[in-house]
Amino acid sequence: MIDQDARLRTRIQANADEVDRTKVKIEAIAVDEAVLAISEQVRGLADRKARYLSAGMDLPTRKMEVQLLDQTVANCLAALGRSAEQDPSRLILPAVVVGTLRTMIEQRSGITTSLQIARDEAASALDQLNAARGRVGGERAVPEPARARLMAAVSEAKASGHKREIAEARALGDERQTRLADAMRRLRPWSGDAEALSQMTVPTPTQMAAWKKLAADLQRDRAVFSERLAEHEQSRSSTSARLAAVRASADIADDETAAAIRRERDEAWRNHRADLRAETADAFAAALTRDDHVGQARLAHAGELADMRAVKHKAAETEVAIERIRAQLTDVEKRAETASAEIKRMASTLFEDCQTQSLDLLIGHLEERLSARSEALGAWDDILLARARIERATAEGERLHLGLTSALRSVGIQSEADEALEAMVVADRFLDRQAKVDAERAEALRSVAAKEEELATRRLTVEIAERRDAAWQADVNKTLKGTWLEDGIAGTGLGSVLDRLSELSKALQDREAMRMRIGKMEADRTGFAEEVVRLGAQVGERAMDGAPEQVSLRLTERLEQAERAREARANLLLDVQKLQDVQKALNAEIAAHERTKQQVLGAFGVKTLPEVAERDDQLRERDSLHSAVAELEEKLTKELALDDFAQARSLLEGLDLDGLAIEKAEVERRLTDVDESLQQQLVRRTRAADKLDAIGGDSQVARIDADRRTVLLEIEEKAARYIELKLGVMSASSALRVYRERHRSGMMSEASDAFALMTRGQYTGLTTQPVKGGEVLIATQRDGQSKVADALSKGARFQLYLALRLAGYYEFAKLRPSVPFIADDIMETFDHLRSEEVFRLFGEMACVGQVIYLTHHQHLCDIAKAVIPKVAIHELG
Repeated sequence: MIDQDARLRTRIQANADEVDRTKVKIEAIAVDEAVLAISEQVRGLADRKARYLSAGMDLPTRKMEVQLLDQTVANCLAALGRSAEQDPSRLILPAVVVGTLRTMIEQRSGITTSLQIARDEAASALDQLNAARGRVGGERAVPEPARARLMAAVSEAKASGHKREIAEARALGDERQTRLADAMRRLRPWSGDAEALSQMTVPTPTQMAAWKKLAADLQRDRAVFSERLAEHEQSRSSTSARLAAVRASADIADDETAAAIRRERDEAWRNHRADLRAETADAFAAALTRDDHVGQARLAHAGELADMRAVKHKAAETEVAIERIRAQLTDVEKRAETASAEIKRMASTLFEDCQTQSLDLLIGHLEERLSARSEALGAWDDILLARARIERATAEGERLHLGLTSALRSVGIQSEADEALEAMVVADRFLDRQAKVDAERAEALRSVAAKEEELATRRLTVEIAERRDAAWQADVNKTLKGTWLEDGIAGTGLGSVLDRLSELSKALQDREAMRMRIGKMEADRTGFAEEVVRLGAQVGERAMDGAPEQVSLRLTERLEQAERAREARANLLLDVQKLQDVQKALNAEIAAHERTKQQVLGAFGVKTLPEVAERDDQLRERDSLHSAVAELEEKLTKELALDDFAQARSLLEGLDLDGLAIEKAEVERRLTDVDESLQQQLVRRTRAADKLDAIGGDSQVARIDADRRTVLLEIEEKAARYIELKLGVMSASSALRVYRERHRSGMMSEASDAFALMTRGQYTGLTTQPVKGGEVLIATQRDGQSKVADALSKGARFQLYLALRLAGYYEFAKLRPSVPFIADDIMETFDHLRSEEVFRLFGEMACVGQVIYLTHHQHLCDIAKAVIPKVAIHELG
């Protein structure tokens, strides 16, 4: 008790000292509340500071790039001869114009080459004709050149197919006109001609593809969200039904009702304390009884109450999920409406009467209008081509008629025929008559006529090539109409101009993008500096010019120091609270000790505990001496064979002690001699008895020998049997060990791989270790350490058991027809990632046999769908 008293006083003093030291530490800690008030804003400076520093490093480079782009734009303008142009973007030609001009440039080389070849061939044909005429001898009444010209004109007229070409072109024009009218009807209520239709602004194929992709994405999102909404609504219905079932199974009050009853009880108690009347007492008693009844019912049905809370929690989560999905569906609809509005805006000309709101129908309607427009423009191009063919064929007929008439006049015949056919008939008759006259010169003139015909053909070819060249130039001028190049440009320089314009367009786009980027960088830097100045002003940090990042760093350091100080202060306050709790416990213990101490002091009649210890030792010594005296009196009485100690004491008081000592010594010596003689006699007697027993006078010796031999034979037989059994056991153990090693290698490998996969690499594999009477299973950790199966956590043991079952199932399926593998909610202790790995293993097992997993957790069904797309889920009612 003395030690306990000292120990308690030491502990209470140490506790008080520790409380004082802790309070001193708390007072010494200063918490920067100003910085803590803006902690979130200071943390937000980290990202803005990174953008500030990045912008500071990138701005010089970006500005240099803008200067380079400005120089590129200036070079392009100088090359185009428009150095004084204030708005370079005005020089950029539309993509349709550029595409058309590129196509024309590709055609230009062929037209130029054809024209040059036609001129060269015409010059060569003229030289050959002159040579042939020089070979003709004399003149006739009808000049030979005139006759040759007439013959050439007739031959050309006969060879010409301009009437057939006119008929074909008219048939094509009629057919394309019908197609154009049909396409225009499809474009109603829009009205206009083909020229207006070609200049109409329509969405590009890329934009159409983007709209189609957006419509598909929105449709997919709408389907997914609708499906999720249906699932959550079904879950809400099942949750409501389950809550009703829980409420129906037990008449218990929920948390809200119990809280309301408790508030009523407290209110009744406050009223009773205020009034102290019989009515308030009865009201308080009734409220207290009701609260006790509800509390007992809730305690008796704690399991149902927990189920009710879980169901309510799940119902609340389901409601939140439903609201979130409905908001997502609303967002999808808004995106669809925005896309529809954009489509109507970009294709407003085609959609004058369109009232469709569905994005898919709107895109389909737009595609139909664009298809009709494309067909109409194609038909119009064919019509223009047919008209050009008719004009060319008509011009060809007129040229032939004029040629025949001129040729007839050259031979002295005045023809009044209105068409080339009639003139050709007259020319044929004349030529027939002349053929009879000029039979002798036919051979010579035939050559001249051929050369003239060839010359005419070559000239016609030159004329056609020149018309094609003029038509190409006219098309170029028409294409450039309304642009800054409409004043005309040489065909040879058009390609270079287009290249420069392409370079100018790219440079303008890059410069504008770079300027926007520079503006954003400067805005980031300005915003960061202003935010730093504002936050610094709130906490008394003065921002130095040009160094807001330093102020941000100081603010961050102050915030970290303030948070550490706040955490240290909170920990010290918690330590003070713990020390005060310990102090209360020590005070209670000291009070109990003092009560016991006072009782002991009162019992011994002293004032201090050392006096109690001294008095206790004296009492113990007294008791010990009394006991020793009593034992000696009893022993003495027994040895003297007297009735009591008084007789023994009176007897001993009359004896001579010196004589008794001498007598005692003699007696002890005689006893020693007698004892030695007795020991020798006992040894001699034992030896004699042994000799007598060895010499028997009957068959006892033979019986003993026969029994000995029988025992030896039995020992030999049992030893042989023991050796046989031992060898059999050893053989069986060896065979079992070989079988385990042979079958365990594959199964252990399967189990190790599955266990490592389930634990996400926390355990790398499994092994075994022999012990007395068998083996134990060891799990190897990632850091090289190992644990026996019993030392694993509950979840790890479940995973190990499942891995062994999977490996055993594979081993079973190798040798026998597979049976279904059934698991009943074994993943209750598994987290999300481990559940995914287990379902992935189940998916691989499904290739060997059927896998059935029973669960009442919906999230496991979702994981199974995500990991194994072909999984079949059956909901049991």
